[in-house]
Amino acid sequence: MKIKLNIKRQVTVQSEVLEEKISRYLKKNFYRVTDRGPGFVIFIDDEYSDRKRFRSDYHTRIGEGKFEFLAAGNETELKLTYLTPVLYPVFLMMLFMAAGFYIKSFMPIFFSFAFALPIAYKIYYMKEHVFDEILEC
Repeated sequence: MKIKLNIKRQVTVQSEVLEEKISRYLKKNFYRVTDRGPGFVIFIDDEYSDRKRFRSDYHTRIGEGKFEFLAAGNETELKLTYLTPVLYPVFLMMLFMAAGFYIKSFMPIFFSFAFALPIAYKIYYMKEHVFDEILEC
């Protein structure tokens, strides 16, 4: 189960230069481009790459998504649509809630919401940092 999220930003970069920066960002971070066209790039995480994997990758990597860019004068509107997996944290939340109901205690139910924190952090991180990383490439 994945949720679909959108991020938009206006940047003062020409669309051709922006497309090149997106390509460099995807190549640098070991994403595989599955489709490319005028105004969009679709990509997925390259599972078979030689990159080193870390535990924090969950919070900083996009699983799969689509960059769309539309030129309007000097500015370009950049839109990222990405999918975030939520099945495992939701499963753990439900497990802890069921345990709390079973033992008739409020504490496991209360602490089960801690499993939503990684999802919230990932959404925040993507919103604040992805476009900045792309423009730095």
